[in-house]
Amino acid sequence: MDIEIEEVDSCNKKIKFVIPYNNYKKEVDKYYQKLGREVKVPGFRKGKVPASLLEKQFGPDVKKEVLSNLISNELNNAIAEKDLRAIGQPHLLEVNAEEGTDISVSASVEVLPSIDIKDYSSIEVEMKIPRITDGEVDQTIEALRQRKAKTVEIIDRSVQEKDLIKIDFTSMLGDKPFEGGTVRDQIIQVGGGQLIEGLDKGMIGMEIGDNRDIKVQVPEDYHNKEIAGKEVDFNITLKGIQVQELPKLNDEFARELDTEKKYKDLEDMKAKIRIELEDYERKEALKATKKKFAEQLTEQNPIDLPEGLIKEQVKFMSEQANKKQGKETKHDHGDDRDHRHGEEVTPELISKYKEPAIKALQEELILDQLSRNLELEVTPEELEQELQNMAQLLGAGGNLKQMKKEWEKNGVLARLHSRMKRDKTLNSALEKVKLKEVMVDRKDLIADNV
Repeated sequence: MDIEIEEVDSCNKKIKFVIPYNNYKKEVDKYYQKLGREVKVPGFRKGKVPASLLEKQFGPDVKKEVLSNLISNELNNAIAEKDLRAIGQPHLLEVNAEEGTDISVSASVEVLPSIDIKDYSSIEVEMKIPRITDGEVDQTIEALRQRKAKTVEIIDRSVQEKDLIKIDFTSMLGDKPFEGGTVRDQIIQVGGGQLIEGLDKGMIGMEIGDNRDIKVQVPEDYHNKEIAGKEVDFNITLKGIQVQELPKLNDEFARELDTEKKYKDLEDMKAKIRIELEDYERKEALKATKKKFAEQLTEQNPIDLPEGLIKEQVKFMSEQANKKQGKETKHDHGDDRDHRHGEEVTPELISKYKEPAIKALQEELILDQLSRNLELEVTPEELEQELQNMAQLLGAGGNLKQMKKEWEKNGVLARLHSRMKRDKTLNSALEKVKLKEVMVDRKDLIADNV
């Protein structure tokens, strides 16, 4: 079949082709044969109904359906043959189908634009890595000490700041109780901010078995609207006092902390923790660098986008925002951006999301083309290994097959594959640019990102 492609613009093509009348006639005859085996006509056995009678009774509907199917099939064949990256379904513009003559068809289709990525080897990318300070190493070690802390019961003194205490309390708003105002065996840390400001401080000095009345002013923004902004009377009974006892910071603590890492002593532990923190910061810096590099590539290679694709991205971003806010949209199909249901794309949504939608799509298409240029793909083995790693992190190692099935169904697997392909592409591309590592103070890095 001769196919003519006319370029309307970078995102729209016009397709023209001709369906020979003989092809159309053969399909109509086939349809009548099939119809004759299925329909019942008085006076005739199935399969013995004359074609002339079928044509007289069903002709217009048969011809309409055959023509529609032929046009649809030929359009799809034309799109595949000419390697058009179509967005959505083509739209018929004109069909000339006179009885006994060849059928000429023209249609329009939105397509992804062709992308020629410019040479990026001259791009300079700076990877800023924050220095690890002695204070950050000390904070990490202190957190490890907290994890190894033991809880010790206290019976010979009153409540002090930072104590863990067990209490019962009842509370009244005026002379009336309120919902959630009675609690038994609650454990809190004095000064830890778990209770209404002023309440836990009012318990300092209490001894086990003491009962104390404390009046507090509840903040206006308190989550329980029944008592927000009001004065509440609490009756507290102290049932126990505990403190956390931290292990001594010495060589023995270092050796016993992690048997797999086998710290020799305190200094060895500090040195290795510093290395671990530096490795973590380097990985985080690489993530930020990839993001910056992707943005630079997109800026260097501006492309036009089909309006239909922009609307789908706007719809996708709006639905994701609604999900985060706990809202639901009709016909929820997970994160599949290709679905055609969901909320209507209003002018308000276009105004709100068009700019970030265009930016996200341009970057996605540039990286997709880059991966084609570099001939990169995520192998089944790489995907399987990543799934195993994630299953271990999620504690689902024994249910890997079930997890994979669920992720495939709800779109998570496709997004994982896409993320891995993006990472692989950027890793490969970064090897071809001028990547400069710079050690910076964390406060300067924060200032740069403000």
